[in-house]
Amino acid sequence: MIKHISFDLWLTLIKSHPEFKEKRARFLKNEFNPKGLSVGDIMGIVQKTDIVSDRLNEITGLKVPTDQMYRRILIQLGNAQKSVTDILLSQIKSRVHELFMANLPGFLNNSIHSMLQTLKNEGFTMNISSNTGYIEGSTIVETLGALDISEYFVFCIFSDEIGASKPSIRFFSEVFEKVKVEKTEVLHVGDNFKADYKGALKFGFNALHIKNQQYTINDIKRSL
Repeated sequence: MIKHISFDLWLTLIKSHPEFKEKRARFLKNEFNPKGLSVGDIMGIVQKTDIVSDRLNEITGLKVPTDQMYRRILIQLGNAQKSVTDILLSQIKSRVHELFMANLPGFLNNSIHSMLQTLKNEGFTMNISSNTGYIEGSTIVETLGALDISEYFVFCIFSDEIGASKPSIRFFSEVFEKVKVEKTEVLHVGDNFKADYKGALKFGFNALHIKNQQYTINDIKRSL
C-alpha cells in the first residue's frame, strides 16, 4: 500500500512562465554579448546547453554545476574565459533569480493544487524530487512558497544540493533515507520516462509516468 508520494517538479507539477526564458536571454544579450547575437540565437544556446547538461546528468548520475552551464554560455557569446569569474557568475545567477521570481512558473494544469490538497487530506505524505538546471533548489523552495504549495511537502531533494541526478540510485537513495517507509510504499510521479519512471522502478519504488499534462488525481489514484 502506498504511503508516500515523491513528485518530480518541472512538467509534473509546474511549467515555466511563458516570458521568462526570453527575458533571461534578453538580459544576457544586453550585458554579455560581444558577438552581437540575437535573442533567438541566445535562447538556442541556452537550450542546447541545458539539453547537453541534462544528458550528462542522466548518463553520469551527477549534476553539471549551474555555474559551469552559465560559463559555457558566456564563452559561446564571445566572452573571454578569463573574464568569466566566480563573482560574475554569482551576479548573473542573482539577476536570473530576480527575473525568475518576477515571472513565476504556473501550475501544469488547473487541478494540481486541489490534487495536492486532497492527497494530504487523505493522509499521504509527499516530497519534491527534482533534477535542477539553471534554477537551483534554493530558488525552487522560494517558488513553492510563492505558489502556496510548500505545506504539502515534508522535504525536497534537489540535484544541485546533493550532487546527484535522477535516474541514479544515489538520488533515489536520498529520497528513501527521508521517507521512513518501505520502498514498496513509495510512489514516484514524473514526466521523464528514463529519469523518473525507469529510475524509480530500478531503485524499487513504484512509479507513474505522466504522459498527459492534463492529468488529474484519478490518474494518481490508479497507482495507489
